[in-house]
Amino acid sequence: MTTTTPDSVGVDVGVAETGHRPGRLRFAVAFLVGLLLATVVGVGAMYAYDQQYVGRVLPGVRIGTVDLSGLDAAAAGERLREAYGSLGEGKIVLTTPSGQSTISYADIGRGPDVDAMLAEALGVGRDGNAVERIIADARTAFRGVTLEPRVTYDPDALAQHIVTYADSLAREPVDASVETIKSRYVVHAGVAGLLADAAVPVAAALDDVARLDAPASLTYALPVHSVDPDVTTAEASAAKATAERMTAKITLAAKTGTQAIASSKLQSWLSFGPTADGGYAATLDTTKLPDVLKTIAKRLNQAPVNASFRTSGGSITGVTATKQVQDLLASRAAGGNPNKIEPKVTVTQPALTTDEAAAARPKMRLISKWTTYFPISERNGFGANIWIPARLINGYVVAPRATFDFWDAVGPVSRAKGYKAGGAIIDGHTEPQGALAGGICSCSTTLFNAALRAGYQMGARRNHYYYIDRYPLGLDATVFISASGSKQTVSFTNDTDYPVLIRGIGYRVGGSGYVRFEIYTVPNGRKVSFSRPIVRNVRYASDTVQYTSSLPRGSSKRIEYPVDGKQVTVTRTVRDRGGKVIHTDTYFSNYARITGLTLIGR
Repeated sequence: MTTTTPDSVGVDVGVAETGHRPGRLRFAVAFLVGLLLATVVGVGAMYAYDQQYVGRVLPGVRIGTVDLSGLDAAAAGERLREAYGSLGEGKIVLTTPSGQSTISYADIGRGPDVDAMLAEALGVGRDGNAVERIIADARTAFRGVTLEPRVTYDPDALAQHIVTYADSLAREPVDASVETIKSRYVVHAGVAGLLADAAVPVAAALDDVARLDAPASLTYALPVHSVDPDVTTAEASAAKATAERMTAKITLAAKTGTQAIASSKLQSWLSFGPTADGGYAATLDTTKLPDVLKTIAKRLNQAPVNASFRTSGGSITGVTATKQVQDLLASRAAGGNPNKIEPKVTVTQPALTTDEAAAARPKMRLISKWTTYFPISERNGFGANIWIPARLINGYVVAPRATFDFWDAVGPVSRAKGYKAGGAIIDGHTEPQGALAGGICSCSTTLFNAALRAGYQMGARRNHYYYIDRYPLGLDATVFISASGSKQTVSFTNDTDYPVLIRGIGYRVGGSGYVRFEIYTVPNGRKVSFSRPIVRNVRYASDTVQYTSSLPRGSSKRIEYPVDGKQVTVTRTVRDRGGKVIHTDTYFSNYARITGLTLIGR
């Protein structure tokens, strides 16, 4: 009989456990090795899959409804052109009361943006390292990726086509006038002008053609406005009636006899033109009256009469003549028709004081004017930065021998006065909101050109950093006051014996703004001429494009226009009535070259 002790039992059990361990270990090792091999094989397969589509679109990638799976760039591009070629088939129709004009989509380069769509499709799954690309490949193949189609067009070409058509419809108004023909006054009727406002259809078309679902035909009404002439037929007719009264024969019946100032003599002193208050009137220039009265005085056996008076629009504006002549002219100006006085002819030497001239300024003659167009935009505070200084200068009087200074007349700029942020040239580039009162240079340039053409002695003037084609070449004038206190102004001196009245006028027609300055004074007979601008050292500008995510995809925004650099010289010559040279001055402008820049959304 065999007896099993507890110790022997423990030994048997221990041997049994030791016998199972090698099998489990082998199974675990085999499992891990198999898993590792499977992973390596899978990764290798996925890597091979990724390499298979290098330079081609991954499976599962679509643009809209077009499947580009596995296609190379050439084949994918061809398929996109076939699918979305209709985006380039269409037209824009501009309608006006007098007709219409058509712009084809081909004219503005509208069509599928194949290059942008290809770049996006080929880029799917190509970002990151190898493992990240493998994961992206699998996700793309399993889920698919659908991208939005893109459309492209040339916004500058679209705007230019519309503006060109609008310009073709424009017609300058023709002022009414009065002409003296064989002792008769003949009225030439005024004709209204036309102005087509391209801003409205340009804005609408730019929005519509950028849409993928834009229809094949887009129609826009091009607003056409009537522009009244500065001088209407009614104003010219009224001036004619005044002229007929003013130039009727004047009979001087003295005790010693009767003499007359003939109608033909008065007509030789008469002219027609704008007045400072915006009207149109006859002006009777009686500068030669002292000689006529001297002759009459001799015939009447009395002392010579040295009198001088000046009338404008039927109103007496400067008088050193007898009370009888004043009353006669006043009566005629009021609509009466007296033709006889009984004077005691006396003569005083003519004298025109500054006070008399200032009181007479609404009656002085227009001798010069200049108008500047500008697009109303954020670059000029939507017109405020140009119209406010024009309004401040309006009515400004420059005394004889006094100097006009732009900043003295305008005063400091501030938001309290209504100025807004506007464009400024900073570090050689345009900043649309770079400075308070930006755009004010349209005002200073306009005033400079009006004074320049009036023949006055010019003072401070400086050209812009680069040439702006809304201004006369070589005759622009910038103004500024920098943060450091440096200042650039425009100035001129009234080097005559008569006061000068400046009228500043600002207005808008549709989306276009205008500023005009007019110079009024007693006519001095000066004649102003300019040389042809001499252009040297032209430095041609280039244009650039920059893609940005700050704009909607497919849209564009012009930041800077290309401008050629150049040096320009213009010479002005001012002569008096007899042809003698009073002023000869040369204006030199050195314009920088500006590289164009357009932002395109991506």
